[in-house]
Amino acid sequence: MRTFLNKFIRYTEIITCFPGYIASGLIIPLIVATCYEVFARYVLNNPTIWAYEFGYLLMGFHFLLGGALTLKKQEHIRIDIFYNRLSNKKKAVIDLFFYIIFIIPCLSVLSLKLYQHTEYSFLSGESTGHSAWNPPIWPMHFIMFLSFFILFLQSLAEGFKSILILKGKNNK
Repeated sequence: MRTFLNKFIRYTEIITCFPGYIASGLIIPLIVATCYEVFARYVLNNPTIWAYEFGYLLMGFHFLLGGALTLKKQEHIRIDIFYNRLSNKKKAVIDLFFYIIFIIPCLSVLSLKLYQHTEYSFLSGESTGHSAWNPPIWPMHFIMFLSFFILFLQSLAEGFKSILILKGKNNK
């Protein structure tokens, strides 16, 4: 059992890192596109039809893809006043409770519904409708699905870490 949990944790954390680091690289094209739009709009007096949507889509990708890596690094917002004073085992009990009762069920439902929504968007040819560019929206829906699914996997891994701590097999 412990071997399975450790392998699941290790492979999930490898999977989690890849999109997280891609997300960090998305800031560069976001900055370039925003600067170009400002230049085109105010210097050339010729705004683009794509920069607004491109910017908010990239920012969405950045935000969503970084969620699981943030969880892996334990950098999500937490009320530390009480939590940091607890022993590792008490922290593991609290973490496991919230993973089992709230986080894992919510993320499993979200992942399933986002997959269905992505499939619908792809098959129907749905587009954003926010600008003259009007790109298809299914890539954004796919990134949302992928991000929440990877966050679901990372949440399982964090729950397994808590189980290992409670069994005395691992320390955070």
